[in-house]
Amino acid sequence: MIDEIIERIVQFFSTGLVEKIIKAFLVLCDRFVNFILSLCEGNNYKKKDETVDVLYTSGNFLVINKKHDLLINSNDTKKKTVQTIMRKQFPEYVQDNLTHDFYFAHRLDFATSGILCIPLNKNACKEVCQVFEEQRARKYYLALLRGHTDFDEEVIDIAIGKPSGGSPMASALRNASLTIQSSVTGEDVRFKDTSKKMCTILEEERCQNPRRSITKVLVLDRGYYNGKPVTKVLLRPITGRRHQLRLHCAQIGHVIVGDYTYSLKIDTSPPRMFLHAFRLVLPNTIENLDIQTDDPFTEKALKYKWKVVEQVNSIANAFDIIDSF
Repeated sequence: MIDEIIERIVQFFSTGLVEKIIKAFLVLCDRFVNFILSLCEGNNYKKKDETVDVLYTSGNFLVINKKHDLLINSNDTKKKTVQTIMRKQFPEYVQDNLTHDFYFAHRLDFATSGILCIPLNKNACKEVCQVFEEQRARKYYLALLRGHTDFDEEVIDIAIGKPSGGSPMASALRNASLTIQSSVTGEDVRFKDTSKKMCTILEEERCQNPRRSITKVLVLDRGYYNGKPVTKVLLRPITGRRHQLRLHCAQIGHVIVGDYTYSLKIDTSPPRMFLHAFRLVLPNTIENLDIQTDDPFTEKALKYKWKVVEQVNSIANAFDIIDSF
């Protein structure tokens, strides 16, 4: 009896019927998937639109937490920017009379994440622009720097000029023990593909109209990122020049982790540049603003690739300390 059953099973599998059944089943599955997709398309199914992270909103201001590697706006409407995302997310705030739809009163670099304040009307925009022009805004950034600094707090005074030429930035960056000194900067024409790179006055004839630029630096922690020495700092720019924080950090021999431009295209392994606009204080007659984000550079946030071995200053006390010197 058992032998007969086994013989019939063998005959069944040898007839090719099983193969036909499997092929028929796969065809049915394919048709079913296509049917479901057609239903979704018929119902105008779309992938969920990307949105900006809103930190604060009122009748006068919208404050967002910009993602890294994201342009604020562009003349190319096909590019993903803060402008194109907000246009879908907040159509009620679009200003039809503006080329880029919104009042972008201040900027963040493409690679920099963090607080971006967007006035929602003309009067609010005028107020914000005046606050920045008069240097009454207080901006605080978090950054991870290559190497361990030999100071806990410092004021960097390096003048920055209008883009006009080149300088031996490479030699400055190779000297990790470069001392803080006053100098002037301009654009380095040898690195135009890395976006408006600035450089020092070591080649004086290549710099025009230098303006004094000041950045305060306060060390928070020293540790290791992916096994390499790194210092976590709070930065407060007193002035606002293009690439000021990135250039100033490079000039003292501690390039920001992941800064492709100022590492001379060497620092390519990190997933981003570790510079974040952490807190923004905007005193104004319409509505005083004091906005702060979460810290994106904690050990947990960086999946423990960043390990603290020495805490120098806590964030809780850091703002008062950096404002005092």
